[in-house]
Amino acid sequence: MTMATYKQIESLMGTGPPAGAKQMQVMRWASKNPPKDPNASFSGKNVLITGSNTGIGLQAAIKFAALDAAKVILAVRSPAKGEEAKQKIIAATKRESAAVIVMQLDMSSFESVKTFAVQIQAQVDRLDVAVLNAGIAPPKYATEKTGWESALQVNVLSTALLAILLVPMLKDTAAKAGRPSQLTITGSFACQYVQPDELKLSPGEKLLEKMTSPEHFNVEKSYGQIKLLTQYVMKGLVDDYSYDVNGQVDVAIDVACPGYCSTDLGRDFPWYIALPTKLMHLYCARTAEEGSRSLVSGTLLGNAGHGKFWTNDVFTDPGIMVTSDEGKKLQRQAWKEISDICKQKMG
Repeated sequence: MTMATYKQIESLMGTGPPAGAKQMQVMRWASKNPPKDPNASFSGKNVLITGSNTGIGLQAAIKFAALDAAKVILAVRSPAKGEEAKQKIIAATKRESAAVIVMQLDMSSFESVKTFAVQIQAQVDRLDVAVLNAGIAPPKYATEKTGWESALQVNVLSTALLAILLVPMLKDTAAKAGRPSQLTITGSFACQYVQPDELKLSPGEKLLEKMTSPEHFNVEKSYGQIKLLTQYVMKGLVDDYSYDVNGQVDVAIDVACPGYCSTDLGRDFPWYIALPTKLMHLYCARTAEEGSRSLVSGTLLGNAGHGKFWTNDVFTDPGIMVTSDEGKKLQRQAWKEISDICKQKMG
């Protein structure tokens, strides 16, 4: 790592929450202490952001465009909403229309993910940064046409498949640039609070089958469990896809948490959940713009952030279900199940 890079990383780092603070205390602290706003240049770099027509994804896209990214690629389910987002970005940054590309991507569909991976290679000649931000928080149990529970499909399986399919393009760009490309996945501190008894498996039981069953779904706990799987996916990608033939990192991979933000992520929740959520927003939520700063800074960490969890301007412990022996064992099982599904879908 060059001295310039050390200085850049140092400029992104903060103090983090007070030691020993409880969950609500951390959230309150975070709302009063938003992340630093990165000002590094992305000149000459192409940046992809999934789920970028609203919320923190849109705000991150605005930042990348303002920081002079050569191309900002908005991967969105609705092209019409993507075009609306593009106009907001252009209005906010005064960039040329050609600097923002809208592409259709439906993360509920394996086929859409595969089609997108082919199309992006045809539309841009390089990919320096990929931010896999698309995600949902369903208020009730539902499955996609694939048969998997909706959040498991969108936030985990399709995200893993897309990452794997983008790796060759990221590696090719890294080889040309002489430095690692970057893959950042949007995570959540909710993974830190998942308890071992939530994901206990019977002998021979598969984790994904357990998590996709209607009996397992719990609106209060499932989100944290899905975000735990995000950590598991990151670890699997690091082990299997991030190194070149010489054992050097050519795709730096991390998970970045924007913190608790006031967005429309819970827009479909029933009133008895939406109302306390609104009150929580008033008490301890960041704005979407503040949260998006962590996504942007997460893409600047390179080797320093490789395989790590970034939130509140610090690297932090992702929780007992990642760091414990039991968590590591579950990660290996989860990644094998996820990886096998991805390989099957890739043919």
